[in-house]
This record gives sequence, C-alpha cells and structure tokens, in this order.
Amino acid sequence: MNSKESKAFILQNLRSALREDKEMSRSTGKVFVDPQLSIDQSKLQNDFIVNFEMVSGEVHLLGEKENLTEKINELIRELDAQSVSFWNMNSLKSLEFTSEIDLANADIGITGADFAIADTGTLVLLSSPEQPRLTSLLPPVHIAILEKENIVLDIHALFARLGKSYENYDKLCSCISFITGPSRTADIELNLTLGVHGPGRAIVVIV
Repeated sequence: MNSKESKAFILQNLRSALREDKEMSRSTGKVFVDPQLSIDQSKLQNDFIVNFEMVSGEVHLLGEKENLTEKINELIRELDAQSVSFWNMNSLKSLEFTSEIDLANADIGITGADFAIADTGTLVLLSSPEQPRLTSLLPPVHIAILEKENIVLDIHALFARLGKSYENYDKLCSCISFITGPSRTADIELNLTLGVHGPGRAIVVIV
C-alpha cells in the first residue's frame, strides 16, 4: 500500500466512524447535531484559555489595537532569546529576528496553530515542509499563534473540520501534533517535571 492509498484508507475509516455515530444517534432517538454549531465562539475561546492555563500553558489575547509582530517581538525580548526559529508565515516575516536554521540551538520556536480544542486546552498543528513539527518540539520555549475562529469544541468537531478541508488526498499533511501545555514527564515516584522531552514553556497568542 503506497502513501496515497494509506491516506485514503485512514480517511475512509474516519468517515465510517462518523457515519456510525450518526446511525447510533438515530437508533437511540437522538438527533445528531454538529456541536460546533450550538456553542458560541467566545465560550470556546474562554474554555480553551482556562483549560490551557490549567496545564501550565500561558495565553496572551491580542487586543484590537495591538499588532501581532510587535507582540511577538516583545515576548522574544522578555524571554531574552538569542536565537529564534519560526514557520514561514506572512505574519512573521517582519520580525526583528531572522529564523534560526539549526533548531537544536534555537531558544524559541514560533509556529501557527491550525486548530485548538477547547475542552482539553489542546493545540493542533498540521505538519508540512513549510511547517516543520520540530519547531514546536526542540526549542525550550514554544510560541503558537492561534486564530480564535479555529477553536473547536472537541476532537469530534476537529475531525469534522479536517474532513471538509482535506478532500483532496494529495494535500494531506504529513503529521498532526496535539500539544496540551508544556512537555510533562513524571518519574517512578510521580514527581512531575516540565521540559524534559520538549518545551518547558508553551505560550499561545490568540488573534
């Protein structure tokens, strides 16, 4: 089975699972409703912020008069970073810093966030050549830029959105990363440590 056939197989399984959910809802007398349609976007945003901060994440809500580039530059200066690596995004092209090629030596990794899940406080990143996943994994600090309209209720709403976005198999991403706060590791005595196997700080800027 080649790569294209594998992607088609995975998507077909997802669609089958969604159809089974709908059929189960009908059999129990319940009407299947897309949960994203019944919840106010501002509530999703508030729920995401609460849940992301509960897992030691940091959130900055960009004001109407605030500039994203200025905000990112401000965060970089506050963190006293010497080198930064970031995705090839229009919103980052006017940063005061140039992107570090060697991710292992970058103090901060800056990415977009394609989606976020409100009920778990989870960022969802879709990997591609322009959006390498290591940018969110190797540097000790990860900053993600999230558009508030891309916050969904739960993982079911996420896959519903993905299913609509990726009808063409050739445009599927290579990997989906789910990030819920900073990297967390516990030893045999359950002592929790942040940043051992990934960034010790996770910061989201909501625009």
